[in-house]
Amino acid sequence: MAPPSSISIGQRLKAYEDERGFSHIQLARLAGVSYSLLTKVVSGDKPATPEFINAVARALGIEPADLQPGPTYSDGMFAADPLLPLMSPIRTALDLFDLPPQEHIRPRSLGALRAAVRHVNTLAQAAKYKPMSQALPGLIAELHTAAHEFKGEQQRQAWGLLAEAYRCGHSVGIAIGMADLSATALARMDWAAQHAGDRAPGLRAAREYLRVTAYLRAKDLNACRRLQDSGRAHLDGTDPRTPGALVATGQLHLGSAVVAARARDLDLMKHHLAEAQRVAMVTGETTDFSLHFGPTNVAVHKVMTLVESGQHEQAVSAGKQVRFTPGWAPTRIGHHHIDLARANLWLAKPDAALNHLDEAYEAAPHQASRHPLVRETVASLARAEARRTARLSAWIVRTGV
Repeated sequence: MAPPSSISIGQRLKAYEDERGFSHIQLARLAGVSYSLLTKVVSGDKPATPEFINAVARALGIEPADLQPGPTYSDGMFAADPLLPLMSPIRTALDLFDLPPQEHIRPRSLGALRAAVRHVNTLAQAAKYKPMSQALPGLIAELHTAAHEFKGEQQRQAWGLLAEAYRCGHSVGIAIGMADLSATALARMDWAAQHAGDRAPGLRAAREYLRVTAYLRAKDLNACRRLQDSGRAHLDGTDPRTPGALVATGQLHLGSAVVAARARDLDLMKHHLAEAQRVAMVTGETTDFSLHFGPTNVAVHKVMTLVESGQHEQAVSAGKQVRFTPGWAPTRIGHHHIDLARANLWLAKPDAALNHLDEAYEAAPHQASRHPLVRETVASLARAEARRTARLSAWIVRTGV
């Protein structure tokens, strides 16, 4: 969503003042503008001229554009996102999937490729999108060659690894608000997964689970349900020995629980959580398909569904019981704290909400700085607070609200 219009230039200016510890008098002196004009701009009684914005921006050590939201994508990400230049090579790698392999590429061993895929997925799950985006096009080209040149079981495994690598294009696309890039990456994931032998059903079901993300953000619950049904159809005829089938089954139940919570269908929500828990007791904690499924993820989704269904006190109570195992995905930890921040916002506990935003930032700073739910929460806190705290001001600056 776009930054709320109620967060004015004056409010942004005040947030930067608070973050840097400046008073109005100090900033006016440093910027060479009148104290009276500064106070009137902050209060909204006078518009900020370009000359005024340039002067105070220099004094604050920021760019003039930092005081004014620029063009945004539909989920609120700035069009000047520094990751944008890295998207062109990823787009090319996704677009040229149907061409023959490049002759000069000599793929590494299957073990080395598996480690490389694990590495880019780990970067994605830590919201370290820049190094992930830099590594991804070359890795896709190498895996594309391996999938065509390897033979037998090694070839099938290479196709599966290519599918997992394509998934990273979805991760960064969703993160920076490029839904078309996400959709293309997941289409390529399905294309590669179809050649992955006994891993195909699990990978294709996981792809449907991932597709739900964009439709949840768009609040299209019918599309979410259709995708979840499609994911389950891919698992027809599988059994617990099918690689990734149980993990995909569990994740689809978790996704269905969230959709049911959004629809306020509490009985269906509880059913899917119970089914996911049943699967998790069989799988234990696992990172198959880089999905981090298991009892911990079920507990995290229980909190999420309580927030989505408006049961905020229960969500906060359940959140106190969650314990993360070492190596758990930072973005999942971050999202958990984002959900708890939202719950505390609804309970009119702004300090607790900010505490959880701080926890989200500690876990995955790039995710917390750009996530639309964080921006929504910060904007709501800013509108509700009569007296701006330095901590809230820091979050306004951090998110560009």
